[in-house]
Amino acid sequence: VEFSVKPTTVIPKGDFDANDYRNFIDQPIKYLSEDEFIATLKRDFFLVSKFGKPKTEVSISLNLINVKELLGLDLSIDEVYENAPKFTPITLHFWDGTATNANYKASPADEELEYNHFLIDASKPIRNIDFDVAFKNYKSPGYRLDLSKPKVKVGNHWLEMKSNEPGEVKINYPKALASNVAEVQGFYKNGRALNKTGSTSYSISSQATVEWLKQALPIYEKALEEIDQGRIKAPHAVKAFLDVKLPKKPTDTTKTEFSKHFFSGPVAHVMIYVRDEKPTNTLKKVKLGLYKQWDEIGKEGYFVAVDEAKQLSGIVDAKGNWIINPIYDKIEAMGEEKFNVREGRIGTPKKLDAKNKKFIDLLP
Repeated sequence: VEFSVKPTTVIPKGDFDANDYRNFIDQPIKYLSEDEFIATLKRDFFLVSKFGKPKTEVSISLNLINVKELLGLDLSIDEVYENAPKFTPITLHFWDGTATNANYKASPADEELEYNHFLIDASKPIRNIDFDVAFKNYKSPGYRLDLSKPKVKVGNHWLEMKSNEPGEVKINYPKALASNVAEVQGFYKNGRALNKTGSTSYSISSQATVEWLKQALPIYEKALEEIDQGRIKAPHAVKAFLDVKLPKKPTDTTKTEFSKHFFSGPVAHVMIYVRDEKPTNTLKKVKLGLYKQWDEIGKEGYFVAVDEAKQLSGIVDAKGNWIINPIYDKIEAMGEEKFNVREGRIGTPKKLDAKNKKFIDLLP
């Protein structure tokens, strides 16, 4: 009988306290689907854009750590980079209400950019961008189990909750599925994820295989006896003996994995995330805009811009025309047409006089 154990240290725990934050995980790994990932992007992430001539710098606040946590990628950061959804700018939306094709192509000069950064040819300051998002990662759909619904089918296999004791859940599934089980998360009755304190697992052969082994073992012992006494000598004679004596091996050799998962408190239900056999290959679309505060500042119609050749900053209008020529080391928008204007190491708050194309000092 094949038997294997994979233990993990279980952290001792006292009486469960539902008010102790240490018993819960505030940000469990999400294992989101593509649509859930896109919805989360729209809700929680945004663009950062710095208009420049000739290139505009754009970045998405989403980074590789976010991707790893949201999609449940159990990979190193380098591997996450290779497997993370790829963003391609498709349509640029400007502040004057116009839009244009991004015609984005990553050039050799862009290769050193971070995962979420882009250099874009844009004639005017950008407000929103439509992205194509290409997914190629392995998905890990979640399956909910509790005592009222202890079994669920995954493909041709069954996941089953065998028992649910306080802080201890026992689950079994075919051994063939074991390597695809990405995570088992336990949840308290209020819906919060419990802290996982350990797990252990073992596997056994199918009942048919166990019965075959019971019958086969005496025959193997008899073969050894025949060899020891010299009645069987040649390898082909050993094979012939076993071919005649051994019962036919069953085709059902499925092993079953039994696993226990330990949590910081009583479990109302578990979510079992099972990685698909093949990576996804889907394309989604999403429109991302600026962070709300920057969007409000942008509505004033004047934008910080950088002359890349000079590495100096100025101010442009919504059509990309210079209102303040790029002669300053750095400019930061403050809202209400006010800017922090840096010359050398000193920054000074100034008010924009767009009509006369100049700054007005706000300090006496």
